[in-house]
Amino acid sequence: MIKVGLLRLVLIISIVGIIYSSYYIITYINEYRVSEKKYEEIETIYHQNEGDPNEELKRINEDFVGWIEVDGTEIQYPVVQAVDNDYYLTRNFHQEEDKVGAIFMDYRNSTDRLDSHTIIYGHNMKDDSMFGSLSNVLDADFSDDNTINLEFQGETYQWEVFSGYVTKETDWMQVDFDSTNNSYLPFLQGLKDKSNVIFSREEVTKEDKILTLATCTSHDIDERVIVHARLIEGD
Repeated sequence: MIKVGLLRLVLIISIVGIIYSSYYIITYINEYRVSEKKYEEIETIYHQNEGDPNEELKRINEDFVGWIEVDGTEIQYPVVQAVDNDYYLTRNFHQEEDKVGAIFMDYRNSTDRLDSHTIIYGHNMKDDSMFGSLSNVLDADFSDDNTINLEFQGETYQWEVFSGYVTKETDWMQVDFDSTNNSYLPFLQGLKDKSNVIFSREEVTKEDKILTLATCTSHDIDERVIVHARLIEGD
């Protein structure tokens, strides 16, 4: 009788575990779909609005600063900026609580002008949403012709990737440089030397403005996929 009772208890616990796991998975998938639909609606506003799409997106969220698209990936999103780099980790473009978060610009970057180094962050989602497909840049078949387009302050800027890698280091996050730019060129050269991929690019110079895209990896909470690109059009 004891063995029968124990088997029944194990069976009940297993059934409860299966029910809970199924509920969690369904809820998780549903949250993804809800977030995806909201961002699809925002994309429609941006691409099909008869008026000024930037004005409309600014009306929805005053933190809106631009729009980013990356060739060879699924990345097509509005970019926001908060007073810190934590707020949009857990809030979507509508500023609602959402584990998908938003694509956001480093709070240290200016929204009035394009800095020498602009950094944009996004989550690495399992369904390739947000920056989930950013690692495509590290693939061997990623085309040298693929560019990054960032609309910022009413201007469209085009960038070419010159470096991409995975790292736990944080030295790439520097955005402030001395007025003589003596530290800037070594910084750029260091970023290029880190690359895991060889890109057919011109050498970076101290006159270059660069854009960095960053996301986490699925392997380590402290590990990041980092992509650097230099401005080639729009300034």
